[in-house]
Amino acid sequence: MKSFAIGSMESETVTLTVLDYERPSVGSFYNDNWLLCEVLVRAGAFFGKFQANFLTSEIEDLWQGLSTLHRTLRGEYTFAPLEGQLVLRASCDHLGHIHLSGEAVDHVGTGHRLIFAFAFDQTYLVKSLHELSDVVHAFPVRA
Repeated sequence: MKSFAIGSMESETVTLTVLDYERPSVGSFYNDNWLLCEVLVRAGAFFGKFQANFLTSEIEDLWQGLSTLHRTLRGEYTFAPLEGQLVLRASCDHLGHIHLSGEAVDHVGTGHRLIFAFAFDQTYLVKSLHELSDVVHAFPVRA
């Protein structure tokens, strides 16, 4: 089990915990690379926790996208996984502030939605990227 959090304070974070691969490897990309996850969103007085599945490649793309945003301190990155249970949009302004907005859905297709947004200094991404790197290395894309 590995997790990472994005945000600057406990009341404004998105935390994703990877519990394990959904199933043993059988040699099929889509069957082998689904991850069982738990998502926790804290946005002010609002709190949501639910289970979701993500592909290993989606988590790797999140790491790469946020890494690029942190390195260049400009542009935007959108995490929009296949099942759509967690969509994140991150951008950086000219002062180095990361603006994160997103939508969390507790059940694929028909669930309740929490729309949120918060901002934090880009220095908080360092810890997030380190944790995300650990997740990517613990649960690599299986060929």
